[in-house]
Amino acid sequence: MRLSPWLVCAGALFFASSGNCEPFYPFNAADFVVPPDELDAAAIGEAAVHSGFRPLSESDPKLRALRVAADPVYEIWELPSHKVATITLTMLRKTNAFLVMFVSKEPSRNGSSLSGEACKKWLSFSAAMRSEFRNRQSKFKFRNPQCTP
Repeated sequence: MRLSPWLVCAGALFFASSGNCEPFYPFNAADFVVPPDELDAAAIGEAAVHSGFRPLSESDPKLRALRVAADPVYEIWELPSHKVATITLTMLRKTNAFLVMFVSKEPSRNGSSLSGEACKKWLSFSAAMRSEFRNRQSKFKFRNPQCTP
């Protein structure tokens, strides 16, 4: 049986293009629904630190590059091991509000929710956020439902 050159080229293109897909990293977020202030940023930082995350150094190249973006990053927190997840606090210029992103470092299926250790850390962080904003929980809403570890 002889394969036509057209079929061989089509198969090669199919396999080559499927390897270039960007990986999906599960996440959850907290969208602030009112303009933020410095106390909000401090409360988010306290929640991150309470969950075991540490702020990146001001000299970190990743933080410095993201501070000059269209929507500048206010702060980034990572675990001391630099594994599991990253928390990013961004000021959205269009809405003048904060966006808190919690992104897993483990790639997963497109559209999947946080799982495993990332889910446990998210639950710890989101509980700490609720505690920090005890009297002001109407200031933000979580984007996705809570995960189950």
